[in-house]
Amino acid sequence: MNKLNTTLAFAAGIAAFGAMSVQAQVSGAALVLKASNYNGAGSWTDASGNGNNGTYTGGVTTPTIVTGATANGSSAVDMFGDVGYFNLGTAISQASGYTIFAFVEPASDSGNGGGDGRNSLTGSSPSHSGTYGALEYDIYQGKQGALVEETAALGTGSAVLPAGTSGFSSINMTVTTGAGNLNYRLNGAADGSASAGSAFTQPIGMIGNNFGGGEGFDGLIAEIDIYTGVLTSGQISTQEAYLNSEYVTTVPEPSSWVMLAGGLGTLVAVRRFRRS
Repeated sequence: MNKLNTTLAFAAGIAAFGAMSVQAQVSGAALVLKASNYNGAGSWTDASGNGNNGTYTGGVTTPTIVTGATANGSSAVDMFGDVGYFNLGTAISQASGYTIFAFVEPASDSGNGGGDGRNSLTGSSPSHSGTYGALEYDIYQGKQGALVEETAALGTGSAVLPAGTSGFSSINMTVTTGAGNLNYRLNGAADGSASAGSAFTQPIGMIGNNFGGGEGFDGLIAEIDIYTGVLTSGQISTQEAYLNSEYVTTVPEPSSWVMLAGGLGTLVAVRRFRRS
């Protein structure tokens, strides 16, 4: 292979690498709420393909959009710890357990409502069930935690998340059917586990609060994804890498890599022409 072809092949390889550097999300999510799909006026479009959109209900202050919030400049939804919540079009069944991912920055490590310092990310919805009993995934006293909503605490993670403007955290939890086993992860590493006997009695129908309405999430949410059932360790790692690529790592667009490849090819062609 001559120098020109070698350089063109190298440039094409750079372009292909750039195109593959953006991690793909694990398929099959029941719900994907990305801040980039929030309209800033109470309507949050589900990007999972299920059309399970969220509508802000019952609040005093409608969540807003903060641009340039994450490490790579992506936006986030600003939740104010209000009494409102995002009501989902369709509740997400508890029959198979859950795997939940979120990229969040709590406003404080003490939470907002109920006097117990909980920042609730999920809960039951009155429009779907009218009672307690869903998985309440939250930030409790600075740690990620879970409950059978208003019924039983299911344990917390080990590490305290940064709060205020200290930075975002990638959090993850899995729970098997019947709330049997919980496992937490924080920024791609294990963050503790718990065993609980209490079972969920209601599906997840809201985002950003619990059924009681007094523990609204206070802080920024860049993305929250819910899968039914427990993903494999490989799938969890893939999803964590995706969140990192979305909100932490700055990767040039594939078009930029193609332009670079074209520029390298042109440069070599000109140099070869001058030598001929």
